[in-house]
Amino acid sequence: MNGELTEETARRAVEVLRRCAGPRGFTASGTADGYPEVWARDAMVTLVGVCAARLEELLPAARASLETLAGGQSELGRIPLNVDPAGRPGTANAGALDGNLWFLIGHRALHEAFGTTDLLARHRDALVRAMRWLRHHDVDEDGLLESQEASGWADLLAYRGKVLYDNVLYVLALRAYGALAAAVDLPEATLHARLADRAAERLEALHWVASRDGLWETAASPALRGGHDEAQRLAQLATAQLWNRPYFLPWVGFREYGDWCDVLGNSLAILAGIAGAERAAAILDHLEAVGAAEPYPAKAIWPPIRPGDRDWRDYYRNNGLNLPDQYHNGGIWPLVGGMLVAAEVGAGRRERAATHLERLAEACRLGREGEWEFSEWLHGGTGRPMGRAFQAWSAAGYLVAHRAVATGEVPSPLS
Repeated sequence: MNGELTEETARRAVEVLRRCAGPRGFTASGTADGYPEVWARDAMVTLVGVCAARLEELLPAARASLETLAGGQSELGRIPLNVDPAGRPGTANAGALDGNLWFLIGHRALHEAFGTTDLLARHRDALVRAMRWLRHHDVDEDGLLESQEASGWADLLAYRGKVLYDNVLYVLALRAYGALAAAVDLPEATLHARLADRAAERLEALHWVASRDGLWETAASPALRGGHDEAQRLAQLATAQLWNRPYFLPWVGFREYGDWCDVLGNSLAILAGIAGAERAAAILDHLEAVGAAEPYPAKAIWPPIRPGDRDWRDYYRNNGLNLPDQYHNGGIWPLVGGMLVAAEVGAGRRERAATHLERLAEACRLGREGEWEFSEWLHGGTGRPMGRAFQAWSAAGYLVAHRAVATGEVPSPLS
């Protein structure tokens, strides 16, 4: 591994985060024409990177990010998707769940790294309401959240129903709630710990397709029993049609499902321990086989969705953004690459992770105007930088990966 390159990239990543830090928290990008808002998911991923690297100098911006998001919380408990420079919560894609999820995870990350008990005490009611709002999105009360279409981080892709990414984060958010109860008086901490276990079991049973000699091994899972006939029917349908898949399905809905690999969702599932050792190995072997980390780590999904595919939508053509190999539709995201590298470390593949870390560093060094732009995303075929420069979560994702390779451990809020 080129240690000089990976260390230089870590230093440059910190510089990017300094550019994005401000009195209201972390903006999504550090350019004048970038994203001036504090985005919940971007700011919280950035916070996780700050905590992983123990960047105490950026603690004020991390705290401010949580304050800004808590200040924009709705009456019902929704954390805003973003807050603009004037302090107004954004309304686009307002049905997204992951703002609340990352808000809870972010509080755990910051408290475990820096002991922010005062902030927890001040945000106690906000944490309770954020979790209550989430639990009301388990509309059939089976232990998993339901999402509107394109309402997660990939807000131009047709994820819907019980989404892998959202529900892995739900497991982590439930764990965070239980862990924070020791520091602040949160109600029903034991219940939320049980709910985390239940969600993990349900997610593994419903989203992993496995058969043995043509029999419905997945559909027979005890986690799909107990009065939820529709879930078992869906598992039977998926197993009969697919037999096996070496990854968690990206979403399942009403008698339908996505049949492609969500690289971020599967990487997070490995980090969270939802994928056991055997399934983690299957996922990583598959990603290696299809070149999900080529030319750089890592593509958002594989394979890309093309016109005529069931999950194709005409809105993918908006501004030519989400065409195959671009943006969420198979574009390369350093954020996703960082989580994949961390997942490889978590799965015991540290040597492979080190190789991918070097490739990730090379991606972060690229730019359209100059070197070290930490681009938002890159073209999935050519590897050319796209999107905004000096993207906070691209830098933070690199720092998470760098720390994981250096220590052999992954950040606790993600595991």
